[in-house]
Amino acid sequence: MKLVIRVTALIFLFLTISSSAIGYFAISKYESSQINQVDDSLNSKINALVTSKEDPLTVAQYLAQVSAIPVTAQFITETNQVTELSVSGPSVNSLPPAALLERARHADVNFGSELRIRTYQMSNNQKIIFAESLTAINSDVSTLTKDLIIFIIVIDLIAVLIAFIVFRSDGKLNQVSRLVAQQKNAMQKFLGDASHELRTPLTVIKGYVDLARRSEDATKVHGYLEKSSNEIFRMESIIKDLLFLAEVGESREPAHNPVNMDAIIKGQIEVIQALNPERSVEYLPIEDATIYSDQALMDRMVGNLFSNIRRHTPQDAPVKVSLERSKDSFTLVVEDGGAGFENFPDKTRLAKRFSPERSADGTGLGLSIISSIVDRYEGSLTYSRSSLGGVKVEIVLPLSTPEISG
Repeated sequence: MKLVIRVTALIFLFLTISSSAIGYFAISKYESSQINQVDDSLNSKINALVTSKEDPLTVAQYLAQVSAIPVTAQFITETNQVTELSVSGPSVNSLPPAALLERARHADVNFGSELRIRTYQMSNNQKIIFAESLTAINSDVSTLTKDLIIFIIVIDLIAVLIAFIVFRSDGKLNQVSRLVAQQKNAMQKFLGDASHELRTPLTVIKGYVDLARRSEDATKVHGYLEKSSNEIFRMESIIKDLLFLAEVGESREPAHNPVNMDAIIKGQIEVIQALNPERSVEYLPIEDATIYSDQALMDRMVGNLFSNIRRHTPQDAPVKVSLERSKDSFTLVVEDGGAGFENFPDKTRLAKRFSPERSADGTGLGLSIISSIVDRYEGSLTYSRSSLGGVKVEIVLPLSTPEISG
């Protein structure tokens, strides 16, 4: 979902920037063309004065009166006295500064934000000023700017609506978003598993090595090294489990091959009865125990369930295994008669991962691997109190047909 939001935001940003740039360019071109028309009008009057042999004041007054664009003509004496020659154009309420008048002799310049002026230099430091209004141009630019803002808002809203409709109907981007989120969560989980599981054996090995380094008794040193070797083998097993977790968490499409769950369960029952002859195991099979999944993953999932029972329950604790099958799901229930998880709440079903609480529950990577496999096939994993007194594990997997899996 975050990816969809980001893509929509990028589209929104792109349209806003591109529309603003195009609109700004168009408005700037319009403003420039309108000012050029004003400048052409002013320059034509100055050129007429330069080429005329008549009285400049009379010519200036005539030019102002016949101008297509309303223009104001003023005569400025050497003592800066102002005389209006024509007031058909904008009002000039104050005399422009001397520096501005000097620049206006050579080019058209702005006097404030509303006037464009040009100066004709006469003899004895006398001047004629032509002034034309920019008010209409500024008003047009302001209106166009407001229209552009409204246009951009409308375009952005339409684009967001279209993007929402497209992304909602097209699940590919949403699928990519979910895969990215799954990969991120899988990486965080893997790092958490690795740091938690490897910390203890590394600490133990470091302690034994330090003791061996300080001891002068060869027998004790041999014992410390032997115990360190055992921890190294334990670390090797943990690393294999971590690598398996990483492999399960990969984003590629999981396999959907026919798997006989009845055969897998019977095989694990034979193992646990061989290792714990005192243990009573009750198995309630079903006629069709075939699901479409991955043989290796199902072997590991069921194997970890029985391995946890062997490691965390007494050798004579009973076990009950049952299978159920509905129209669209397959359910595996494994119960034991052990002590259960510490402080396990009565009559409460806990559908959650146990990996964050491994240190309290002592479940190791076994249940974390089971959770990853179940998640891989979009199933559910539920823990509750068993009728035998220990833990009840209920795994529900969706059924996949050969046509879908192919």
